[in-house]
Amino acid sequence: MWETLPKQYWLRRPRPVKFGDGHELGNWGTGWLVDGRIEPHPFGPGTHAANTPGMVLEEYGANRARAGDFTAFSLPVGCVTMGDVADRLTAMDKLGIDVQVLFPSTIYATIAADATLEGELFRAYNRYIGTRCRDAAKRLRWVGLLPMRDAEQARLAMKEMVAMGAAAAVVFGTVGDRMLSHPSFEPIWNEFSRTGLPLCVHMAMSFPPLAQLCESIQDANMIGKAMPAQLAFMAMAGHGMLDKYPSLKVAFLEFGGEWIFYSVGRMKQYAEVNKGRMADPSMLPKSEVDDLVKSGRIYLGPESSDAMLAHELKLLGDGQLLYSSDFPHGEGRDNAAMEIIERQDLTKDQKRKFLYDNAAAFYGEP
Repeated sequence: MWETLPKQYWLRRPRPVKFGDGHELGNWGTGWLVDGRIEPHPFGPGTHAANTPGMVLEEYGANRARAGDFTAFSLPVGCVTMGDVADRLTAMDKLGIDVQVLFPSTIYATIAADATLEGELFRAYNRYIGTRCRDAAKRLRWVGLLPMRDAEQARLAMKEMVAMGAAAAVVFGTVGDRMLSHPSFEPIWNEFSRTGLPLCVHMAMSFPPLAQLCESIQDANMIGKAMPAQLAFMAMAGHGMLDKYPSLKVAFLEFGGEWIFYSVGRMKQYAEVNKGRMADPSMLPKSEVDDLVKSGRIYLGPESSDAMLAHELKLLGDGQLLYSSDFPHGEGRDNAAMEIIERQDLTKDQKRKFLYDNAAAFYGEP
């Protein structure tokens, strides 16, 4: 993945580390040395779960996939890393996955303090995954990381993504301690809007103050990785990004779906209240939040077991939910498609849209 890094950044590439006494740490006995830090780490401030080198170190390669067992730790290494595209396609066949859209690890949200190095690492990932998917483009789609902290890196990344056929671009809920709508990012968004690519906001530990509150993986799931969904929604709907860029489509992925009710209800209530008490009411969004969520431009990736799924369909519309198997992630939802098919609160048409049509509309037909 790092072979295309410029020479001056080669020594600073992420390196796999195995802890000599890591037997007490379970699945977290390995980590990445990233810009002087170990990520992910299993305790202490900033604790979160992310893909570790343990999923792809060579010693795991002998542990081949067992019948019906498709966790990341039991798959051939090449299937997980995309080093062997045929292995990935074979696993997809066994799981009944026709087309897969590939996303990077959430560790990229904190991959480097140096913005230029971060941009180079993002682009190296994009070039790698774009090349690996190229020969099976009808079945393997990919999204490219958009380096927001360096405008020149962002420009180059967008050019490469378009040239290599990315299905979308991905960012996280914040850019460090800045909202996605921060004025400093306006030149990037202006250029991005001209690419025509859809935007994915993916779950990750992206906001440092929240990360400092997290001393367990459970904290990360409930706080550090969950709340940035609302920050990103505020940037898109509350700070007018969807108004300014009328062709922009955005998907909120791996945050679940239930949070949307709080965000929409709260925004609707206070947009009305604050019209008469804000010193500068022009800071309020121009569009009503009800109109934005019905516009067909906001997508969610809820869990297949989500008890609120029928209500999310009513709020957003049948065409706005995106299915995810999360394969081959360590917490992959191998039976998610069957769970959707067996649900009694969705119509056959809604199930088809959830499982295929909506993704084809958002990312484009393969």
